[in-house]
Amino acid sequence: MFFDYRASCGIIALPAVSTTLVDPRAALSGYTSVVAKRGYTRDTIRGGASEWDVSRPFSSYLKVLGRLLVHPIRFFELLPKVPDPRAPGLFLVFSSLLAALVWFFAGGLYPALAALLLPLPISLILAGAYHLVAWGGRYGYAVVWRVLVYPFGYLLPLTAIPGLRWGATVYAGVVLLAVGLAVVKGITFGRAFLSCLVVTGLLLFAVYPALPG
Repeated sequence: MFFDYRASCGIIALPAVSTTLVDPRAALSGYTSVVAKRGYTRDTIRGGASEWDVSRPFSSYLKVLGRLLVHPIRFFELLPKVPDPRAPGLFLVFSSLLAALVWFFAGGLYPALAALLLPLPISLILAGAYHLVAWGGRYGYAVVWRVLVYPFGYLLPLTAIPGLRWGATVYAGVVLLAVGLAVVKGITFGRAFLSCLVVTGLLLFAVYPALPG
């Protein structure tokens, strides 16, 4: 006969409880993989608010414009850092259509055609220039193009308005793009501002003789 010391002290043995913890990173990875099948990624889940929605072109255009003008830092923080060109590319096409319409009434058929056909190739060239001046930061050319497209797209219709076009170009090409490059590329704002000032200054010098007003 054995003496049970735990029973004599009033200690009741409880069943063992499993202490296995669920790794939150594994759970998040599983959730992300499931959601990614629907066309999203870890970046686009968080950054959808800064993307133009093709299903609601006009209302989304105004909402994204408001975010860009009122909270530019937040806008670029939420901008998806992915090389997918679909949303910004369609936004640029939509902006080109608006710019062509404005230019048709302001300058005629040929300026309207230029406003319709030239923005995409010009954006690709400008993105290369801004990518070079921000060399050494995070992400590559495709993400820099994403940063460029939204300020550039909103600038396009304003280029048809004499007087306003120059101030809008400086604000979009220097201030907004400097904020975007500093936030997305991870470089200092001073470097981004000086780089954008040089590129935008050269651009204005090149196009100034071709634009009236």
